[in-house]
Amino acid sequence: MKFIYTLFALFTILVFTGCNDKPEQENTPPVKEHTTVAQSSYTIEDISSGEKFVLKRENGGFVVEGHEDKVIMFDMYATYCPPCRKEAPHLTDLQVKYLDKLLIIALNTFEDVSDTYIDDKFRYSYGAFYFISNSKHNNIIIDTILKDIKYEPSMQIPFKVILKDTKYQKLTDIYGNNPNNNFYLGAISSSVIEKDLKKIFEQPQN
Repeated sequence: MKFIYTLFALFTILVFTGCNDKPEQENTPPVKEHTTVAQSSYTIEDISSGEKFVLKRENGGFVVEGHEDKVIMFDMYATYCPPCRKEAPHLTDLQVKYLDKLLIIALNTFEDVSDTYIDDKFRYSYGAFYFISNSKHNNIIIDTILKDIKYEPSMQIPFKVILKDTKYQKLTDIYGNNPNNNFYLGAISSSVIEKDLKKIFEQPQN
């Protein structure tokens, strides 16, 4: 995870609702089409560090090859989304704080922008120093996640799930108090996320 140390170092030097609105005209790219062809693994690459992760399908979930002992948080976001921008530095804080236990993987969706654009307009502008994928696989990975958790409504962003040992974890439902909730939708307090993470970390490894 050398990329996180590098990005965080650069960052320190440089010193309630889901979002599905499109950006203004100059930032309005065509929406990526979703595909439905599932694979057993997907190789994704961070937009600026070149670090690659291999996401493997196992037991109805995902693991990252070589990091099977880590908890994975998938963050579905777009660069134009205000809540996504606001929470980026807080996700960075969580990634740095739990570097040995947690992988945050952000999957860009609902837009077609370059890696350089995301690096400039999102990572450095809003302090998003965790793994960001702009892969052609993002949408099929997202579709697979939504099918895994049986999420039927149209997805809004930011949208997050957390996995441990390939299993989707129960997460605080700030809207309906559902004890079996397994996703975050919209703007979620970092204190809520951290509280859930601590419980997940304490669970015995399978």
